[in-house]
Amino acid sequence: MLTALLLTATAALAATGFSGGRRSRAVPVVLPGAAVTLLIAPIALGGGWPTSTLSALAVFTISMLGLALTPPPALVERARSLRLARVLVFLIGLAAGGAGLAGSLATRELTLFTLGGAVGVGLVAALYGLTSRARLLGWLFASLMAQLFVLTAGLVAGLAPVWSAFGVLAVGAALQVFSATLPRLRRPEARREAATVEWSGHAAALIALALAFDSPRHIAALLAAWGAVLGLAATRPGRRPAERRILFWAVVLCEITAWWILMRVAEVALPEAYTLPFAALALLVGVLELRQRTDLSSWVAYGPALLAAFVPTLAIVLATDSSTMRQVLLLLGAVAVLVFGSMTQQQAPVIVGAVVTAIAAVHALFSLGPWLALIPVGFLLLILGASNERRRRAQERLQTALRGMR
Repeated sequence: MLTALLLTATAALAATGFSGGRRSRAVPVVLPGAAVTLLIAPIALGGGWPTSTLSALAVFTISMLGLALTPPPALVERARSLRLARVLVFLIGLAAGGAGLAGSLATRELTLFTLGGAVGVGLVAALYGLTSRARLLGWLFASLMAQLFVLTAGLVAGLAPVWSAFGVLAVGAALQVFSATLPRLRRPEARREAATVEWSGHAAALIALALAFDSPRHIAALLAAWGAVLGLAATRPGRRPAERRILFWAVVLCEITAWWILMRVAEVALPEAYTLPFAALALLVGVLELRQRTDLSSWVAYGPALLAAFVPTLAIVLATDSSTMRQVLLLLGAVAVLVFGSMTQQQAPVIVGAVVTAIAAVHALFSLGPWLALIPVGFLLLILGASNERRRRAQERLQTALRGMR
């Protein structure tokens, strides 16, 4: 033990003297000897477990932070031995970290301590690393260890994995918040780092869903929560329009899937309970897109929502003996969409509303009787101000208006 200490001290003095005080040259040379000294110290001094495990964890921490917090030699600099020393330190740190993690699994307390310390090491490297590679590896390591920490903490507390999945999802949400709020990650040159943090959050969400694979209720709750997180992530300043559009549709997919699962679990057989929420969310996305892109066609903005709202119900009305209430509500909804389209000069609501109104009205004439079908038709005529005297001019204006709509 004394020999190892003397060799380590001698190497440290020599590295400091020959490097001119530059830590980037001294640290990689000193760390291998220091790591070996720390690893053999518990055995040499007669200590057993858990001292040996803590020693291995200390070697991992010193090695990884020593590399992350010191700059590597420049590419134009001839420093092959220094680069090899850094690689050696990295390998020693990996080996010591693996041994320390394996030794810490003996008790719950030491396991939690090891995983929590690993999160701290990763965050220090991610926040204060001097190179982009060190920060990227720090974020990846911190996110993985944080997920393992909350999962292990839940198991230690006696929670089922489906409940621990919410802790894993919380880690993913925290990563999304970091990617959106940390000033350094919002700089243009940190785009790769911000993307790494963001995708680590998405990976945490997938792991959370995998943990709750056998519980539909928990999957629905996880999807609903992750949809809310994605909605917040989409509002991050500086995000490109294409990315924001993808995130908005991802929010729609998460929320509507969660709703469908809940309706399925509750054994709801009403088809509109599945179609109308999707139509409402798609309509919200269309309205937001239309505000961002004024040149967007109404078919792109409103088309998916209108088709999702009317086509399934119209098919049910035509193919089955549906209730009177469904047919009346379909007629009224189609008339309302037609009126909205005519007032806002939007082509898609006008055409979809007119077609659905015509088909539903004709069907209602034969199934419900003319008196009930004339209610929404009369309401339409009242709103649009149709009259026999202006029929020809109304047709001409309608054709001109349709060609001028988006």
